[in-house]
Amino acid sequence: MNLVAVDAAKLEQAYEALRAQATGQLAATTPRGLALFLARGLPSWLVAWTAPVLVPAPRQAPAASISNLSLAGLSAELVNVLAAMVLGAERRYCT
Repeated sequence: MNLVAVDAAKLEQAYEALRAQATGQLAATTPRGLALFLARGLPSWLVAWTAPVLVPAPRQAPAASISNLSLAGLSAELVNVLAAMVLGAERRYCT
């Protein structure tokens, strides 16, 4: 997990969007946190925006993933499985 903090420019942009929403103007970005701001005030809103956030680290792709398989080989295997299922069902119901 990685800690991500909000930089000052993003915080200013978020505040300006919130202010635009509160005054009935069109915000440049989607405003977030108006309910918190109205209920608890600017200090609580700032704490919520500046709190570090845990972001999951990017996952490494497994060594043998489905993208490494050939689609032709996969299609042939699927045909074999479906044919075996049909033949097995046919034997069961014909006897």
